[in-house]
Amino acid sequence: MISKLELLIAWRYLGAQRKSLFVSLIGIFSMLGVSIGVFALVVALAAVNGFEEEVTAQMIGKDAHFELMAYNGNPIGPYDSLTQEVQKRVPDVVASSPFIVYKVGISSKKVNDGIVIYGIDPATAKGVTDIHKYIKWGEYSVDSLEDMGGKRRPGIILGTGLAARLRVVVGDKLVLQTFQSPDEAMSSGGPKMMMCVVSGIFETGTYEYDGNLAYVGISDLQKLLGMGNTVTGIQFRIKDHWKAGEAVDSMATWLSYPYYGMDWKSKNITLLKWMNYEKFIVAAVICLIILVAAFNIISSLIMVVIDKTKEIGILRSMGFSKAGVMRVFMLMGSFIGVGGTVVGGTVGLVLCKLQEAYHFIKLPGDVYVIPYFPISVHAIDVILIFVIGIVLCVSATLLPAWKASRLDPVGAIRHE
Repeated sequence: MISKLELLIAWRYLGAQRKSLFVSLIGIFSMLGVSIGVFALVVALAAVNGFEEEVTAQMIGKDAHFELMAYNGNPIGPYDSLTQEVQKRVPDVVASSPFIVYKVGISSKKVNDGIVIYGIDPATAKGVTDIHKYIKWGEYSVDSLEDMGGKRRPGIILGTGLAARLRVVVGDKLVLQTFQSPDEAMSSGGPKMMMCVVSGIFETGTYEYDGNLAYVGISDLQKLLGMGNTVTGIQFRIKDHWKAGEAVDSMATWLSYPYYGMDWKSKNITLLKWMNYEKFIVAAVICLIILVAAFNIISSLIMVVIDKTKEIGILRSMGFSKAGVMRVFMLMGSFIGVGGTVVGGTVGLVLCKLQEAYHFIKLPGDVYVIPYFPISVHAIDVILIFVIGIVLCVSATLLPAWKASRLDPVGAIRHE
């Protein structure tokens, strides 16, 4: 147990370092190093969390929480009964919508390209995805519109990157055409085509989506592809998107071949793993700052031991135990480490909370879809940071404290 006398001696030794300016400066810089390291770690992890949550929100905004499809890309026939079965067996489902996804060619007056086209029911699709929230120009509509010549054409919604590449704006005409093998082209008379009018342009902030996706009405795409009343799959949204994987796993216990489910995390597994690795690497690199500060604590305490050798000898001759001397110097280093951790962590948390409330750190609007630096403080991260900072600093006191406890009392008193 730590006695009041040990606490008092440790505190007085810490303050008495003022007699030796050099030793005192090392202690001050050690505390500053710990504070800077903890501050940087709090802010960096909050920033990584903020960007991760923004990217995740955009993933979920484009994707449903989970999808039901058939193996080998086979179309799903009458899907109403299948939808009802999922809604009955998965109680957390709050919305569903059929969809078609296909690769087609797209042409404007000046550019030809290949894209991924989604056929959606705009009314029910609003319940499972958030594309309607990202409309930047025009409106969220795939209903037929009049082109410049007064003829009604199916509406199409594009991402900003794709619209820029095709050099089109709301109201311009586009042509969709199917890809076919040479044999199919010869037997069918060539690829099927459909003319559309741009009704809306969306921007999610993720180039993969904004530069390669477009949306049309599900019935229009069925006609273009000759799919009759079939669809590619059914999209679902549940109450908690983090439980989408559990919903898919439970669905797999009763869903029979050829159907299978896939949640949003499985579709974006590579990006999610990369974000987790990034968070780990950032934390590991910044922890080196705290580690350097811990080595400074070792240097500071060793110099205190040398400076206080005679006083240590007097304490030992008065009956102070080796364990007591060791605890005194561990307490000195702990004061530095805990003080630095608390100061740095507090400043970092205050800065993060101010950024969350007032968004005073801005981001260029032409580069990022979000106009401010996103911050998200997680309690578990803060706890781990404080624990890591304190453990490293306390561990750094072991060597000098052990050295102080091993001093011979007689030799220490005779030390000049």
